[in-house]
Amino acid sequence: MMFRFGLVLAAMAAAFAVEAGTAPEMQVRLAPGPFEPEASAGFVDVALTIPEVEAEAGARLLTLPIVIANTDTIAETLTGLTASDAQGEIPLSVEDDPVAIAYSRHWRAGRAVSGTLSVRYRAPVDNTPPARGSGPPYALRTEGGGISGVGNTFILLPEGDRAYRIAINWDLSRLAPGSTAMSSFGEGDVRLAAGPAARLHRSLFMAGPLRRVPEAVTPHGFSAAWLGDPPFDPRPLMSWANELHGWMSGFFQDPAEPPYRVILRYNPINAGGGAALHNSFLLTWGETAKDPERLKGTLAHEMIHTWTTSGLGGQWYGEGVAVYYQALLPLRAGLISPEDYLEDVNDTARRYYTNALNGTPDAEIAPRFWEDTRIRTLPYDRGAMYFAVLDGKIRRVSQGRRSVDDLVVEMARRQRSGEEASEQTWLSFLKQELGEAGLRLHANMLAGKVMTPDSGDFGPCFARTTGKFRRFELGFDPKSLVGSPKVIRGLQPDSEAARAGLRDGDVVSYAVALDGVQGDQGRKLTLQVTRGGRTFPLTYLPRGETVEAWQWRRVAGVPDSACGRFGSGG
Repeated sequence: MMFRFGLVLAAMAAAFAVEAGTAPEMQVRLAPGPFEPEASAGFVDVALTIPEVEAEAGARLLTLPIVIANTDTIAETLTGLTASDAQGEIPLSVEDDPVAIAYSRHWRAGRAVSGTLSVRYRAPVDNTPPARGSGPPYALRTEGGGISGVGNTFILLPEGDRAYRIAINWDLSRLAPGSTAMSSFGEGDVRLAAGPAARLHRSLFMAGPLRRVPEAVTPHGFSAAWLGDPPFDPRPLMSWANELHGWMSGFFQDPAEPPYRVILRYNPINAGGGAALHNSFLLTWGETAKDPERLKGTLAHEMIHTWTTSGLGGQWYGEGVAVYYQALLPLRAGLISPEDYLEDVNDTARRYYTNALNGTPDAEIAPRFWEDTRIRTLPYDRGAMYFAVLDGKIRRVSQGRRSVDDLVVEMARRQRSGEEASEQTWLSFLKQELGEAGLRLHANMLAGKVMTPDSGDFGPCFARTTGKFRRFELGFDPKSLVGSPKVIRGLQPDSEAARAGLRDGDVVSYAVALDGVQGDQGRKLTLQVTRGGRTFPLTYLPRGETVEAWQWRRVAGVPDSACGRFGSGG
């Protein structure tokens, strides 16, 4: 599962109509290390200088999430926190939001504050697998003598929505000679024009003896970085991604290829997944995801988010577009084969059509997002099938002169130019292309109606067929795996889990991404079970009833060259 903040950041930044140079400059200084190449813990010293602060005694000064997207931050483990202004040190008290899937800590001023606020603290780095289980790989991590992480787990922010220019400075003196640093905003020390301080929480940060592709880093275009030595050579994969990024810029008719940075690092739980942020992506590998060929789809998916608009309500647009195009655009670019594309289509179709909850309305997805992998994958899978259905209808009505490409590319253009790119904009496009039928299709998708593309909607090389597969079924209440501790409830007596020996009341942990397990018919799930004072592994196949699901097959006699050429763009 992938997570993204870049589009939200763009929307927030647009709201700050402040000319660069007129807003005060907030300074962020990051001093990591030292880290040995094999270290699994360490720290980053953080210093913030926040100008023009005026706060009464008791006012909230600083904030940081405690938990965000099922991921713990350093809010409860940071050390040495001090705050001061011209009058000296400021006593701080702590106030926490009510415990929820995502909630924050706030630090209140013990006296009135005036002028420049100086904040210092130490952020711990710990590679211990997260107790909460699957979540985006935001947390600080060390490998190869360096560190990486996302700002939302370790950078305290001033309360409020004031605009700041921001200076990010690195002190690498405790790292190995030759170490460098980067973030989503650029290489090394950077200065940002006026905008929300919250953009720091949507940025990747990495420092150490970085390996890079391409070796000569430029301000624009693609750049990849990693630390240490993964069990595969990342260079061919990143060179492939570099070529694809350039091709996608052309598809989306972007006049200036935007910067796009990829950080690659190890992930002990959600290997193969990642997190999309501002013009960047954190890609992970692990014991279950170290085949670079299998990581190409993730890279392609996340690149597409550079050009997908926000402001359309739920995730159906951004994730649906990304899944629909994640193999189609590489196919058109000549970077994957038709067989690779077909495999991607069928993986999505199999997970969607066997999902027992695929009728869940879109409005219910956000509040239930973290409680069940079957809910979590719906915007991806149903969204992709919606765009395939829509593309087929537009092509047939226009006799091949128009396609969904035209609508998506126009939405990207509107986003770049600052024009409205909302759900109402999208609905106006549908009505123009398909009339009332387009609006009904969209309403049905949001209501949870199953989206079924026609046989030829994935192009002339592929035809619809069916296959029989087993539904994903944990065998107990999926909410048992939310939070910590994870206590099994609602065990189904006739389930594979029960037959394997799982019991209600067992305390469990796991080290895999359930979204990936859900999509793989043959993949078993191993739980570490604690019961009666001992801990032991329990492995079973999390599958239930067998159902028939739509699939697509290759049509004989159609050349490979025709397989990606069924839209009007590309």
